[in-house]
Amino acid sequence: MAFLDKLTQLKDKSIEKGRAHWEENKDDYKEKATNYKDKAMVMKDDVANKIKEKTKK
Repeated sequence: MAFLDKLTQLKDKSIEKGRAHWEENKDDYKEKATNYKDKAMVMKDDVANKIKEKTKK
């Protein structure tokens, strides 16, 4: 049982560490996600335009 308790403590500590990290960096992560989304939308539009051009020919 001691091993299981130790493992649970380690898991809880890891979860708390992850939450603290997220709270400290969430604005950066959200900004990066927005940038990636914008890039993806541009790429999607480029692909759609290329497909239209090829189907016109």
